[in-house]
Order: sequence, then C-alpha cells, then structure tokens
Amino acid sequence: MSKNTNPHTNKGPRARTKSKGLIIFSRIASFVFHPFFMTTLAALTIYKLAPSSSHEHSSIGIFIAELALFTIVFPFISVLLFRKLGLISNTRMHEPKDRIYPLLTALVFYTLAYWFLVKGQPLFIHSLLLGSCLSIFILFTVTNFYKMSVHTTAASILPGICILLVVNEKMTIAPLIFASLVAIIVGMVRWLLGAHTVGQILLGYLTGIFTQIGAYYYLHL
Repeated sequence: MSKNTNPHTNKGPRARTKSKGLIIFSRIASFVFHPFFMTTLAALTIYKLAPSSSHEHSSIGIFIAELALFTIVFPFISVLLFRKLGLISNTRMHEPKDRIYPLLTALVFYTLAYWFLVKGQPLFIHSLLLGSCLSIFILFTVTNFYKMSVHTTAASILPGICILLVVNEKMTIAPLIFASLVAIIVGMVRWLLGAHTVGQILLGYLTGIFTQIGAYYYLHL
C-alpha cells in the first residue's frame, strides 16, 4: 500500500513533501485561491472578457462589492463564529464533520446572493451564481460520506466560465488556458499539503466545471 494513501493524522493532514519552500508556497496558494474568493473573481472575469456583459463602471463596482459581501465576508465571519462557538474544531476544516455548518451557511448566503443580486445582470452572472449554489449543495451532500476538495471545486469555476465564454462569446482561448493552469496549481498544492487524495481533487474539478456549464444551459433554455 502506498505511504500516501491516507495522509491525515490526528493533528491534520501530513504534507507529501519535505520541502519547506513548497509547503509555504502551497499554503499561500491555498489562501490566495481560497474557495470563497473564486465566485467574485469569476464575476470580474465575466465583466472583463464578455462583450455582452458590459455595464456602467459604477454599476459593476456596486455589484462586485455586494457579491463579495455575500460570498466572501459573511461566509468568513461565519467560519470564525463557528470556531469560536466550538461547532468546528479547526478553521481549515480538515475533518468532514467540520464542513457541515460552514457549507450549509455558505449555501444560504450564495442562494441569497442569487435571489437578490442578479436582477438586471447578464445571463453569465445568473449562471455563475446558480452554478456556485449547485456546487456547494453537492459538496454539502457528498461531504457526509466523501471528502471531495472544496478548493478544486471552487477553482474550477473559472475554467467552467471560460469554456462558456469561448463557446458562446467567441473569446480567445488564452484566458481559458490561464484559468486551467490556476485550477491545476490549486489541485497540486492541495495534494502536496496532504489535504486530499487525487480522487477527491478530480471530483472537485468535475463538480466545479459541470455545475457551471449545466447552470448556464439550464438558464439558456
């Protein structure tokens, strides 16, 4: 049996590398591309790259600020509150049971964002938020019996959106390549930190991409 089949210990995941440089880089990348950041980053990408999504600059700024409030600020505060109350053992949520409350709360906030913020926004924004809600719902459901990667699920939002932009907006392929590289890096650093197995990482990729594509074509019908 491989030594890395179960990298977790009672103190959390055990890194699969002894390189301090790689471990530091992996931790930084895990934070920079934290799951809570990715929906807002994808929304900025849509407004930057999709011609049909052009709005007044002030309107975009207000929407992005409101979106960040619902999808970044409120979920982060909730995680800190759960840790303070002892409902989770660690803010990194290594144990599946620690993910229940944060994922459920994130689902509530993302759903509220979908209900209240998308009015007057382009179809790609509607599908982005609906796809994000679907991916969180799948994570919440699956986490009861399998620890799929939240990081790679969220990181795959960008390639999913870029695939839709390439197909429907005739966008150049360069942003898709960049988004895919980011997603690959996220998967690699999560593996190096011992946070997930390859299967958990790949399932995250599939969930993140196909919930975005599925949401878009569901709304496009």
